[in-house]
Amino acid sequence: MLKPVRHRNITDQVYEQLRDMVYRGELGPGQRLMSERDMALRFKVGRPTVRGAIQRLITQGLVESRRGVGTFVSDQDPSAEKRPLLQVLNNEGFSIVDFQEVRMALEAKSAELAAQRATHEDLRIIRRCLEQIDRERAAGHIEIRTDVMLHMNIAYASKNIVQIHLMKNFYDVQLYAMSLSYKNLLASLGMDDLINDQHNRIFNAIRDRDPDLARKSMEEHIGTVLELCREHGL
Repeated sequence: MLKPVRHRNITDQVYEQLRDMVYRGELGPGQRLMSERDMALRFKVGRPTVRGAIQRLITQGLVESRRGVGTFVSDQDPSAEKRPLLQVLNNEGFSIVDFQEVRMALEAKSAELAAQRATHEDLRIIRRCLEQIDRERAAGHIEIRTDVMLHMNIAYASKNIVQIHLMKNFYDVQLYAMSLSYKNLLASLGMDDLINDQHNRIFNAIRDRDPDLARKSMEEHIGTVLELCREHGL
């Protein structure tokens, strides 16, 4: 039966913009959000709308409220109970190999579409992620969240709304599984240089508008990790 068409909830729209800024790294861990008043003025909405959006981010574990100080992007990864997809998968006993196999299909297409559709702004954001990874490597402290943001931004550059939403819903599992892959395997094998080179090849193919090379470069990148996970029973 046909139902009346409704406008999208304004709180949802504010929440999605703020969530995307966290996912894309425009709001980094520990960063303070602007005040509710300033945010309401920027979005041209009422403060209760902003408050509702922020509460959803708090519930999801992406930001935290510090009484008398403000609201900040969480430094720590959200706990399992705030990641429903991860809870479901953990109950099913998924492996990191399972996760990497899905990444292979999903992210190779992201890279291919990004090479066709990425804007100058998309390229700037992806390059910024690569530069942040370089700084972390130089400091001897790799943040997996930055790596995840790189892959999320490639998905955003695909301009395919279904692809983007799949990656958004995959974010928590990706952060969890990539952290396990790195801590339990890749770090001990000294893979940072190879992974960094693969990241740069993916970016260069996207920048050069070469969809075939972008897809193959992403397949090679994820395939490297997938085979190592298989070999080591991860």
